This record gives sequence, structure tokens and C-alpha cells, in this order.
Amino acid sequence: MIKKTLIVIILLNIGNLVIAQEARFTAPDYKAIKKITTDKKSSGYYPLLMERFNNSDTGLTLMDFRNLYYGLLFTDKYTPYPTSKYIDSCNQFLRKDSLTQEEYRQLMKYETLFLEDSPFGIRNLNILAYCCAKTGDTVSANKNIFKMKRIIEAILSTGDGRTEETAFHVISVSHEYDILEVLGLEFGGKQTLTTKGCDYLEVLENEHNIKGFYFNVQKMLEKERKLFK
Repeated sequence: MIKKTLIVIILLNIGNLVIAQEARFTAPDYKAIKKITTDKKSSGYYPLLMERFNNSDTGLTLMDFRNLYYGLLFTDKYTPYPTSKYIDSCNQFLRKDSLTQEEYRQLMKYETLFLEDSPFGIRNLNILAYCCAKTGDTVSANKNIFKMKRIIEAILSTGDGRTEETAFHVISVSHEYDILEVLGLEFGGKQTLTTKGCDYLEVLENEHNIKGFYFNVQKMLEKERKLFK
């Protein structure tokens, strides 16, 4: 199976820094984010931010990425469990031990289409960047790495994951496991939903003596309830 190494190589140091540093985080102000991203007169109006994101605008700040990531909650495109009709097309290549140049280009095409449906797919951005690098397109590789890093930084800026009150805020369950990988930790096999709307993921024994992390999924649960109604 194709190794997804970029996320580890590039971002592991970020994860270790977050584990070791003092608290420097702020939970999302969802009301403020909704107001900014739905205001057509605002520079943070969601379609404008998304256009800049799609153009890989390196002028986008951490706050812009927080508004992008959490602002998706207030669009018609948001779903708590994103999927794509291109999943099977991607997986047929990812299951292989190695790929030819043409197969890398095919995988790039399908991952790009996947990201049109789910623009903040961390693993998909990782795979796309890897494919771009393998085919010699370093410019596109760096653009996707930039997006991936900024999305991760936006999530990590919301908490330290140590308690329910300081949980990392995510809008997709898959991002919980991505963050564990970024932090250099392995899922321990047990996931628990708390009464305060947090997923608690246990991790395997590690040098930091961390037992697990909390992820705030309240907005996902709210969306779920609305869908079931």
C-alpha cells in the first residue's frame, strides 16, 4: 500500500511542539464565524475565502483558515460525514504497493475531484501533494502542503485536547485520527462519546505518557440531529 509519509515527515515536529508547549489556543467563536462568513460585505465572506483557498493564496492567515474550516458548518455543502463518488477510484491506486507515473497522474486526478467535494480532506491533500512531488510538480505539491498544514494548524489552535473543556474542535471524525497522526501518536482502539459532546480517543503508550485526546464534535452532532429530523 502506498505510504502516506508526508504528513508525518513535514508535520511531526509541529505535533511534538504542540504537546510540549504552554497553552496558546482559543476555542472557535461559532457565532462570530457565522456572522463574518455569511456577510457579503465582509472580507471574510465565505465564497471569497474559498476562492482564495482554491487559488492557494499564501496570504491567508491562521484566522482566515479558522473561518474557512469552521465556516463550512454554515454552508449548504457541509455534511458531518463527507464522502465522494471518487473514493473507490482513489482506493484502487492506494491499495497498490507502487505506482507508475501514469498511475500517479490518475490518482492526482481523482484526489483533485475528491477535494472538490471535501476541500479540507487532510489525508487527501497529503496524498495529492505526494503524487505531485512524485511526478515532479513541486509547485503544486507545495501548494497542497500549505493548505494541509494550515488546516491542521487551525484545528490545533482551538485546544490542547487534554480535557473536554480544552478539546480540539473538528468538523469531521476523520480529522480526529489525522490529528493523532500529526502528533506522532497511534490510536489505541477505543473511542468514546462523552456526555459533553466530545469524542475521546485513547492512544497507545508513548513517550509523553498521554492516555488520549478529546475532540469537540458538538457541531457535528447538531447537524446530525437536524438531518434526522
